[in-house]
Amino acid sequence: LQQVQVAELAPAKQQLEAKTRELERSKQNEAQLKKDLILSKEGFKKLQPQAKALQSLLLKLKAGQSQARTETITLRKDVDRDFLQLFDANTKVVARFKTMEEKYKALIEERKKLHNTILDLKGNIRVFVRVRPINSAESPSEPEGEATISFKDDQNMGVFDQGYSRRKWFEFDQVFDMKTTQAKVFNEAQPLATSVLDGYNVCIFAYGQTGSGKTHTMTGTTKDPGLNTNVLQELFRIRDERRGEYDINISISVTEIYNETIRDLLNSGNKKLDVKMNQDGTTVIPGLEERPVETVDAVMKSIADASKNRATSTTDMNEQSSRSHSIVTVRTQSTLRGSTTYVGKIHLIDLAGSENTNKSGVTGQGMKEAQNINKSLSALGDVIQSLVKKDPHTPYRNSKLTMMLKDSLGGDSKTLMIVCTSPAQANVTETLSSLNFAARARNVELGKAKRNSMAAPA
Repeated sequence: LQQVQVAELAPAKQQLEAKTRELERSKQNEAQLKKDLILSKEGFKKLQPQAKALQSLLLKLKAGQSQARTETITLRKDVDRDFLQLFDANTKVVARFKTMEEKYKALIEERKKLHNTILDLKGNIRVFVRVRPINSAESPSEPEGEATISFKDDQNMGVFDQGYSRRKWFEFDQVFDMKTTQAKVFNEAQPLATSVLDGYNVCIFAYGQTGSGKTHTMTGTTKDPGLNTNVLQELFRIRDERRGEYDINISISVTEIYNETIRDLLNSGNKKLDVKMNQDGTTVIPGLEERPVETVDAVMKSIADASKNRATSTTDMNEQSSRSHSIVTVRTQSTLRGSTTYVGKIHLIDLAGSENTNKSGVTGQGMKEAQNINKSLSALGDVIQSLVKKDPHTPYRNSKLTMMLKDSLGGDSKTLMIVCTSPAQANVTETLSSLNFAARARNVELGKAKRNSMAAPA
């Protein structure tokens, strides 16, 4: 029986032992948890100051962020206000500058008008200077550093001579830089040129070394016409504008002086022509063809016919060098209906280029042409010098050119000289020579120009 009881209790004993072991493990786990809890509490106590510090820092950051936001908003408002003030101030400065610029331009125009009035009263030869653009042949050899030509304003220009390391300054009535258009040149010459319709004698001539742009300035091209075409077009425009009050007749003649011989470029015949002087001191060329022109097209045809007959050749200085002095003469007769008739004349002259024969490389016939060109230009220089000195005798008869210009340089005429120059250092000697000549010409006083009029028949 006892064995049976023991056998029956064995499972219960095993369960008790298992529970006992489980209880023991639970106690161990509990002890470990208590130990971990104590460590956690100790760690928490240690972290608590840091947590408080972080919390304090967070509060400070929030406060700083709020302050920064406020300061940013304030700063932005200040910047916006300052920008608006600056913009307003800049707008006022720009407006003031524009006003000053307009006043300056007005003063310049007023000064120019007063200057022209003085020139009209004295009868001074007006002098313009035009500098052509540098070409591809000159550009590679142009020295670095000082520019050969410089401009102070629209009346003052300087020429730097590298050989002497010095710049010489000149003052003229108008100077045109390399970018100047044909229209700009015409705009400045227009009042003088169109006064021919009011009965004045006018002379505009281009002077300078060969290849300096004289023919371009006076003749130009079909697409970019020069003074000859622009002046004539303006005369016809004014004629049409005055049709209601005036009867205006316009005629044109074109001559050249080649090797001291006068040639009629509108007449291909070989008729010998010469300059004759009238009793009143004016000059005339008997037998010269003078074409009445009614339209601009008729004028263009006459100029084209004349251009075909003009003497040109190639030199080392210019591929198409004019070998003669070309003179386009326009005569006008303006009759105010029932009143006075005003008779005017304008010479538009493209002088042949002055030449350094060593540079131009001409020989034979070309040398003879160059010598005659230089001789006539030298005679022109002598006439200018005589007029500056107010000598009792002026040597007009020394060349055909000065004879033709007698009533323009020594009479009641308005005269404009356009000096054309090269911007290249290689041509600085010729440029200075041309400008020195122009400076002397500017001192010539011809006396106040007079209107040529005829009273209406009774």
